[in-house]
Amino acid sequence: MKRKFVLFTLAIVLFLSGCNLPETATPTAAMDENAVITAAAATAFTKLTEIAGLTTATPSPTYTSTPEPPTVTPTPTVEVILVPMDAICIDNSRVRSWPGSGGEFLGGIFYGRGVKVLARNDNGNWLLIEFPEAPTGRGWILQGGVELKGEVAQLPIALERPDSQLVFVPPVTWTVVGTPLPLPTFVVVDSSRPATVTQMAIVRVCPTKSCQAIGYLQVGDKINMTGRFGENKWAQFEYPSGPGGRGWVSRDNIQPSEAAFGGLPYFDLLGNLVTPEPPTSTPDPNISPTPTRTATAVPAGPLVEIVDVTTVYSLMSSLSPVAGTLNPKDRVRITALSINRLWYEIEYPFDTDGRAYISASEKYVRLLPGQDYRYMRYTDALGTPLAPP
Repeated sequence: MKRKFVLFTLAIVLFLSGCNLPETATPTAAMDENAVITAAAATAFTKLTEIAGLTTATPSPTYTSTPEPPTVTPTPTVEVILVPMDAICIDNSRVRSWPGSGGEFLGGIFYGRGVKVLARNDNGNWLLIEFPEAPTGRGWILQGGVELKGEVAQLPIALERPDSQLVFVPPVTWTVVGTPLPLPTFVVVDSSRPATVTQMAIVRVCPTKSCQAIGYLQVGDKINMTGRFGENKWAQFEYPSGPGGRGWVSRDNIQPSEAAFGGLPYFDLLGNLVTPEPPTSTPDPNISPTPTRTATAVPAGPLVEIVDVTTVYSLMSSLSPVAGTLNPKDRVRITALSINRLWYEIEYPFDTDGRAYISASEKYVRLLPGQDYRYMRYTDALGTPLAPP
């Protein structure tokens, strides 16, 4: 029986091997029967394995698709169209090339003159106006020197770019629909930053007085602070009717808890989160500050109206350098009267020291009714203040 099995296996091997044999076989030497059986069995096993491999489905490899990074769509720049807002100068104002006392002096605008306001700085204390005398046709004046025919919060905001050019952004505005929602019930937890309102306060959309008002806080209200600005002069707090459920209140109107502002997020003047917080500038004690020239402070006095073209002098003498010219209907503020009553010292924004001199003759100057001239300051010929005679 065993011999029949061997012969049967050998027949299968020979049949399979014959499929690959050439048509003319080369005679081979006689081999040992056991060796032939062993080699044939090995060949048969290999062939069977190959056949089995052909009928066994090989699983397809699984490919994991790596998602492409999202295409960053640049945020479109909002084009701000500068629409002039009318204003009236309520004081003589200096015009500068930049919003600050370090800006180049470009000229001045007298009391009572109308101006066109284009924008404000982020702090709202300087206004950009149309000023044809400037190289750019624009200049900056202090906000306190004019009376706007509108809300300063509605003006576009002019920001400085790294190349010292201006870029304009829309004003920060928010509309409260209906009655403002009540303050949330205050619950003290470890992360709370409570504060108590000590006097009636205006709630604003960002941390300056030039920002839009969106509500009020009453004395005794409890708020939870969520952010801060600058040297903790303004506090952001939970306010359901504000943008993002937040509002801003001046530090002067609240009494914060002992934890106060430490660790609260830091925001800029437009209410945008700033990370990381900018370092506090500490002056170097080894560096002497650069001396700056401060304009001479002059007290406010009565107004006069110019009757005829009047020359403005740097000193109380027609032989002194001419500082400028005044035209009929111009109004200037007197700051002193010469002891001989021949010259008025006037507030003159065009001059570096902020003052100059004109003739006190009625030919050139008309005293306005309703102005108080009784306590006018007197000076000597050099402009040194004197006691009234």
